[in-house]
Amino acid sequence: MEKILIVDDDEGLIHFLQRFFEKQGYGAQSCQSGHAALEIIARQPFDLILLDYKMSGLNGLDTLKEIRGLQVKTPVIIMTAYGTTDTAIEAMKLGAYDYLLKPFDRAELQRIAEDALEVNRLMKEVVSFPGPRGQPPGRQKPMVNIVGHHRRMQEVYKLIGQVADRDVTVLITGESGTGKELVARAIYHHSHRQDKPFLAVNCATIPETLFESELFGYERGAFTGAERTHLGKFERCQGGTLFFDEIGDLPLSTQAKVLRVLQYGEFERLGGQKNLQVDVRIIAATNKNLEKEVEQGRFREDLFWRLNVITIQLPPLRERLDDIPPLVEYFLNRFNEEYHTHIRCVADAAMDKLRAHCWPGNVRELENTLRRAVLLSAGEVIAADQLKLDSEPCDWHGTPQDQLMANIDKQLDELLPDILRLFADKTHANVVDLIEKALIAKVLKQCGHNQVKAAKMLGISRNTLRHRIKKFNLHTEIPAPTSKPDNANANHKPPLAS
Repeated sequence: MEKILIVDDDEGLIHFLQRFFEKQGYGAQSCQSGHAALEIIARQPFDLILLDYKMSGLNGLDTLKEIRGLQVKTPVIIMTAYGTTDTAIEAMKLGAYDYLLKPFDRAELQRIAEDALEVNRLMKEVVSFPGPRGQPPGRQKPMVNIVGHHRRMQEVYKLIGQVADRDVTVLITGESGTGKELVARAIYHHSHRQDKPFLAVNCATIPETLFESELFGYERGAFTGAERTHLGKFERCQGGTLFFDEIGDLPLSTQAKVLRVLQYGEFERLGGQKNLQVDVRIIAATNKNLEKEVEQGRFREDLFWRLNVITIQLPPLRERLDDIPPLVEYFLNRFNEEYHTHIRCVADAAMDKLRAHCWPGNVRELENTLRRAVLLSAGEVIAADQLKLDSEPCDWHGTPQDQLMANIDKQLDELLPDILRLFADKTHANVVDLIEKALIAKVLKQCGHNQVKAAKMLGISRNTLRHRIKKFNLHTEIPAPTSKPDNANANHKPPLAS
């Protein structure tokens, strides 16, 4: 159960807030002064703190300073009946998540509290990856792991380790369900901004008309219904990390303003007259091909290049099927702990069924499949018939070119160790030559040694093909023409003498 601390010297308000949050299923504790709050916070952790601005002794902002001095990351919401823009700005500079005006609007109270609790979950749930740096010392035990031994995943871990602690923009690409948000959170948890906020923006779910106010906030009176100054994601994320999920869905009208923040670190609230400075690290993710989006005029080229400083490409699960067993083991252990079950493993037939599936939903689909099986299983072993897959087994869901590349990748995984051992004492060019010679020889044979057809299939000129044939001495491998029998020319008459 998530716990909320309420700090206010108004007993009536404390009683109201405790009942309000307990009805929502949260645990609520209260105190009536800043000093008392600091003593309680030093003894036990909370998931959210509601802090009154005007109290005797330590006021809300002074108490907030002390809380941040204790290196407590818990989101703090300032409550005040003296709401001014200056109060809000000062609170945000000190690290408050947001502020609430008294008397409360219940819907607003619930929305801000739920948002803050979600942010707290993301910041506390440390994401670990088996990279070369490992889990940094002194941090809490990770609750979520990125799992996979495939060489492409090893490259992902290497990149996370290289860029996490450097303030560069990172673009994470991959199909839905491959774990892009996990990678973003791993970068955050292993960065020097780990003690600052991590906020996520799902660009696919925000209505286009609300994007600017969600990101940049607005001044009171900026439009009908703007009854107070609202601080946007950029302002609330000061010093932290802002994650744009599915950034390919960001409207063009908003892209220009996001670009300005990336270039100059400044923006204006809606209805505002003043440039605001902000220090925020941007991590973005997309399942779209942004280069094609640029070509088709749906994404700004200058923003694409600003985002594309470092790119991390996540492979689909169908291209790393060998990672299914460790993923299954990880999810079973997690669900056993979460649901107090005792599933030991999946049966061999069930594992074969998992390997045969093409996983259009990637790791997220595998996770949901196993969660359902764990919840419905009556024994300690999950059988094949207990795995309810959303689609039929298949060999491939991609384009023919994707399938070809996957087949080549699979074959190279098997052949490359032997090739590298064979040429351990020679140059890299020898490996390339070996593969190129084999490929050209096969294509020539396939084309009946028709050099025009072979060159076209290989995507090179005929002169280049001739050069390669000579270089690799492939002309000696062309079969000689079959000789004709002696009587083949029996009826052939020599030309008449002139």
